[in-house]
Amino acid sequence: MKAIILFSHGSVLCGAGENLKALARQMQSRGDADIIEVGFLNYSSPTFSESFISCVEKGATEIIVAPYFLVAGKFVKVDLPPQIEAMRAKFPDMKVVVADAMRFHPTLADAILSCASRAQTPNNWRDILNTAPQFCRGSEECPLYGTEKCPATANAGRGQ
Repeated sequence: MKAIILFSHGSVLCGAGENLKALARQMQSRGDADIIEVGFLNYSSPTFSESFISCVEKGATEIIVAPYFLVAGKFVKVDLPPQIEAMRAKFPDMKVVVADAMRFHPTLADAILSCASRAQTPNNWRDILNTAPQFCRGSEECPLYGTEKCPATANAGRGQ
């Protein structure tokens, strides 16, 4: 049974990984692989190891790690290999391969043009800060932590 882990860096901003999770759900519903998981290096969940273990528990016999990066930089070339080796040590019979980063792809220009057609004025660039609270993790690393927008801390110290 084939599994794909969409591997990304993660973010301190709550909810920043929701687009990648939506992509995984879309790929799963299309039947692109038996199992599609998302795994983050830092800050976000699930972590790479959690997603790997989930694939194993769901019956994967082969895991393809697909870096969600345009180029294979430090996160892919330096940070990812130890993560994979740790999982290979736990699951030595699991076949694991790593796909290339996106780099150039014939449809990438279309994706960029689609994004460009939805360009916004500067006062709308930070809309993610308005949607992030619905994914609150109460993390001190989140830039909204301690502000009125953070559900975990908005009422702190106000007797509520």
